[in-house]
Amino acid sequence: MDAIDRNRKKAWKLQQRKLAQDALPISDSLLESMFKTVDAKVEAIGCDNTLRFTESWIAENKQPEVKVISWLREHGGFCDCEALANAADHWEQNR
Repeated sequence: MDAIDRNRKKAWKLQQRKLAQDALPISDSLLESMFKTVDAKVEAIGCDNTLRFTESWIAENKQPEVKVISWLREHGGFCDCEALANAADHWEQNR
């Protein structure tokens, strides 16, 4: 791979990261708060294969439920533990 190809690849990666950031449903700090809260509850109580802790956080923080849940599902977050394993990982890689 020559320098031109490396630069193109780097530019493409930056573009993809920007697209992912622009698609985040809420701010970075709110996502961080949501994932930390959900993680603590899953650790303490366990996952019941729903998004109950996530939905609770969304309601308590008056965030757009449909937008957040859709984004989580788009990134493999169909329950609280999957949201932490999959969607949080996507967020971490692109924040």
